[in-house]
Amino acid sequence: MGMLYLLSEGSTARKVGPRIAVEKDGEIIGRLPVRSIDGVVIGRNAQMTTQVIFELLELSIPIIYIDDYGKIVGNLCNDKQTAARLLRQIEIFRNSEKQIILAREIISEKISNQQNLLKQYAKTKDADKLSGKIKRLKTQGDKINLLNDIEEIRGVEGMASKIYFSAFPELIDLTRWSWKGRTQHPATDPINALLNYGYAFLEREVRIAVALAGLDARIGFFHSNDGRKDALVFDLMEFFRQPVIDRFVLNLINRKMISPDDFNKTKDDCRLKFDAQKIWCTRYEEYMAKIYREYDDKNTRDVICKRVSTFAECLRR
Repeated sequence: MGMLYLLSEGSTARKVGPRIAVEKDGEIIGRLPVRSIDGVVIGRNAQMTTQVIFELLELSIPIIYIDDYGKIVGNLCNDKQTAARLLRQIEIFRNSEKQIILAREIISEKISNQQNLLKQYAKTKDADKLSGKIKRLKTQGDKINLLNDIEEIRGVEGMASKIYFSAFPELIDLTRWSWKGRTQHPATDPINALLNYGYAFLEREVRIAVALAGLDARIGFFHSNDGRKDALVFDLMEFFRQPVIDRFVLNLINRKMISPDDFNKTKDDCRLKFDAQKIWCTRYEEYMAKIYREYDDKNTRDVICKRVSTFAECLRR
């Protein structure tokens, strides 16, 4: 089981019996049983027939449309949302006390994940330099449970992120890579470009899990519900940024699977070259499908779905 990526120009997916045939410039390059696919990720220059779309939706297999940066521009998914679940989610959203409790849970777990990732690297990197960052993160994490204001929680989350990303020079080879701090959009250096690209993939994973859990992606508890983005998806992404994407990006960098030459750079922008995107997708799917003992012999994609499902169960109580 895995994701099917249709990203290159001229690629097309067609229905052939119980399988999906993938063509490139009219030549078949692969056939997959429909039920072996977890989802389809499609870029702006690829195509998919109506028959394939119908088959995927009937089997509740999501279709995600992305731009050249890997960012989601739309999705099709036969979700399991019910009116009762939607009303319960709205009820909790309107209860400021419960909203604060959920926001504290989300950010407390995020800060704990930041500490854990740095602790893992402290075993092989400069432990003295990292230990100070870990202690400062713990201090920020301890503050969370004392706060009853959403803006104060956001402030602590912002401070923790600054501390965490200030440790990155200890985690990478600075003779090959540069790091001046975390920037978001647009990324102007390779590592930030990789993080942005990875978080776009994570958004897709969480969006699928949210739909399967029957939750409304628009109604969140930590991020602003201003209609510009689906707040709950970005809330739940906080559980997985460090243990899933940051861990993966650092592995790619430190194991030299991606190099600084794999990016197109301009004064105002930096993005992965197309050939490097194919390397990313291959390595990413291997990573997401790998069974981990620390995850009770489950793969990362199963862990994401389970964690989102557990969060959904908390909302129903």
